[in-house]
Amino acid sequence: MNSTRYNPVWLFGILTVPYGSFNGVITVLMPFLLRKHGVPVDRIAGVVAVSAIPNFWYFLWSPVVDTGLLRRTWVMIAAGASALCAWVAIVWTSATLAQLTTLLFAGNVVSMLLSSSCGALLSTTIDPLLRGRAGGWYNAGNLGGGALGAGLAIWLAGFTPLRVLSVICAAMVFLPALAALWLIEERMPRKPPGALFRALASDVWTLLRAPATWLGLVFFLSPVGSAAVANLISSVGPDYHASDAQVAWVSGVAGGLISVLGCMLGGLLCDRVRRTTAYTAAGLFSAIFSAWMALGPATPFTYAGGYIGYSLTAGMAYAAFTALELEVLGKRPHAAGTAYSLLGSSGNLPIAYMTKVDGVAYNAAGRRGLMGADALANSVFAILLLLFARFAVRRWVEEPREGRAGTLITPK
Repeated sequence: MNSTRYNPVWLFGILTVPYGSFNGVITVLMPFLLRKHGVPVDRIAGVVAVSAIPNFWYFLWSPVVDTGLLRRTWVMIAAGASALCAWVAIVWTSATLAQLTTLLFAGNVVSMLLSSSCGALLSTTIDPLLRGRAGGWYNAGNLGGGALGAGLAIWLAGFTPLRVLSVICAAMVFLPALAALWLIEERMPRKPPGALFRALASDVWTLLRAPATWLGLVFFLSPVGSAAVANLISSVGPDYHASDAQVAWVSGVAGGLISVLGCMLGGLLCDRVRRTTAYTAAGLFSAIFSAWMALGPATPFTYAGGYIGYSLTAGMAYAAFTALELEVLGKRPHAAGTAYSLLGSSGNLPIAYMTKVDGVAYNAAGRRGLMGADALANSVFAILLLLFARFAVRRWVEEPREGRAGTLITPK
C-alpha cells in the first residue's frame, strides 16, 4: 500500500494569498493611488513594469529555498519582508516615482521567494494526478486573494488615512502565510556544500535538456493568457466614467471572485483535456473581452462587463499555466524551487512586456489602444500556438500511449 502523504491542494489556495496580495499592491492599489496624485497612465505603467522585473529574474536567487531552511519557513520569511515593503510604500505614496519604484522592486524581490517555495512544495508534496486542480487552487489564492485584497484597499482608501491603510495591507500580505505551519514537508538530507550544488546543477541540467521544457517555453514566453490588462485596469476606470466605488468593485471584489471561479474551472479542465489546448483557449477568450472593452462605448457597463469576463478567462489561463508548468517540471529531488522558478520566470516575462505595450498603446490611442493591443496579441498568438501544437509538437514528442486526458507530453 502506498504510504506517501500528500498535502491537500486547497492549502495552496491560502499560501499564495500573500504573494497575490503584494502583487495587488503593485498592480492595483498603487496605480489607483498614483492616478489620484495626477500621475499619467503611461508613467504608472512604467512603475508597474519595472517593479515586475524580479518576476522573470527570480530564478537567480531562488536556489536559497533548496538549501538549509524548510521551504515552509521561507514562505513566512518572504511574506513578512514583502509586507514591510507594502506598508512603507503606501505610507510614502507622495514620494518620487523613483523612490516608490525602488521600494516596490525590492519588495517583489523577496516576494518571489514565496513563489519559489510554494512551487517547490507543489511539485514535491501533492498528488501528481491532481496537478490541474492544484494549479487552480494555487492561482485562486494568487489572483483572487490579490484582487479582493486590493479592491478592499481601494474602498478603504476613500476614507482611511494612508498610515492605517498601510497596516491593513501589510496584515493581508503576512497573516495568510501562517498556514504554512500546517504543511507536511520532509527535511532534505544535509549534504556538504559541494555535493549539494552538484545535485542542484544536475537537476537543473536534466530539466533544460528535456524536449518538454522547450515545448513549454514556447507557450510560456508568448503573450497568450498574460492578462496584462489586470495591471492597469484600476487606472483606466475614469476613461469609462466609472466612479471610485465602481473601480473598487470591478477591479477588486467582482474581478477577484470571478477570477477564483476561472481558476477552479481551468484547474478542472486541465485534468480532463490537453493542457496546451486549455492554455490557448483561455487566451482566445480573453481576447474577446478585451476587444469588448476596446470597441464598446466608454461607459461603466462596458468597463464592468468586459473586465468581469476578462477576469474569468485570466483565472483559467493562470491555472492552465501552472498545470502545464508542473507537468513539464515533474518531481525534482533536489532543485524543485530553482527549477520551478526557471519556468515560472519565463511565464512572468510576457506579463511585464505586455503591461508596457498596453501602457504605450494607451498613450497613443487611449483606452481603445490599450484594450485593442491586448486583444490583438492574445488572438494572433493563440492561433499561432494552436497551429504549433497541431503541426510541430508531433515532431518533438509522441502521444501518451494510454491517451489519458490532461497529459501534456511524453518525451521520446
